[in-house]
Amino acid sequence: MTDAESTLRDTVSADGVHVVHVWAPWCDNARHEHTPVWSRWRALGADSVTFVTVWSDGASGADVLAEDGVEGIAEVVIPGPKPEKPDRRLTLLGVPVSWTPTTLVFNRNGLLATAFGYGEVTAEQVAGAVADARREW
Repeated sequence: MTDAESTLRDTVSADGVHVVHVWAPWCDNARHEHTPVWSRWRALGADSVTFVTVWSDGASGADVLAEDGVEGIAEVVIPGPKPEKPDRRLTLLGVPVSWTPTTLVFNRNGLLATAFGYGEVTAEQVAGAVADARREW
């Protein structure tokens, strides 16, 4: 497990509901979500939101997030270049990721509750997934 994954595992293993959002600064689909969804991340109801910046040669996407009005979100950077589409694969917290954006919602001290795996999400979708993750079985 990488240092970044260890940090994420610690975050999602805490009590509560935690959102992990995998994105890349060069990804137009990911950036389309910033203003309508992630600039208002506190309203989604999660106990934490962590952005995981991937396929950016290990560079942070903090400047892009700030430019798009996304502030106060924790960021973890996974090192590595942008591979061609057939080779864009990584495993993050045991979940295969091959597309940005990907949004994961964890509950029950680290269990994956919902995964939005191929494309943009709405604030309503994320808020609904967070609310569902808070429900008792």
